[in-house]
Amino acid sequence: MKIGVIADTHVQHLSELPTSLINSLTHMDMVFHLGDFNSEALLNDLKSITNFRGVAGNHDTHIPGLPEKDVVCINGKKIGLIHGHGCVFPFGFKWGLMTQFETRVDAILYGHTHSARNTVEEGVLFFNPGSVTGRFPATHRSYGILTVGDEITSEIVMLEVKRYYFLHRCINLASKAVSHCCGLNKTPSDYI
Repeated sequence: MKIGVIADTHVQHLSELPTSLINSLTHMDMVFHLGDFNSEALLNDLKSITNFRGVAGNHDTHIPGLPEKDVVCINGKKIGLIHGHGCVFPFGFKWGLMTQFETRVDAILYGHTHSARNTVEEGVLFFNPGSVTGRFPATHRSYGILTVGDEITSEIVMLEVKRYYFLHRCINLASKAVSHCCGLNKTPSDYI
């Protein structure tokens, strides 16, 4: 089974998403949205494409019927879906995500950070497709493809690098360096 995984769209309608993404999703067996839709219209548009599952993000409190988390069983694999807001404290994001599900899962799919991640730790796939619209602080537009058979395989699909990313990164580093020189940061490593 091939699953399109998106998160952090932050748009009102499907037409605001990249055409290449929409074309890709129509060929998937299923679509997962990991929160921060921003509109019920987008949710309904996604439901009309193919089989759909989604969870609420911190910007979706006005959309009825979305669970905060979900566990989907496919081919004997348990896949946990969550947006991820509120999972960082007190021992870090990985621990926070792992404690959200009552049963052991084979994969945890999440959003919220807008940063793509595709790693296996302690036998669990941690998969964040990034922001498909490239919302800050994302450095590119991306989505994910999950293939579930005897094993779970995953890939991040980059749509485009955000323009001027490296210029903004240099400006941010310079700002932190100035803050350090003014005594606002404790150590130089705060800006490295």
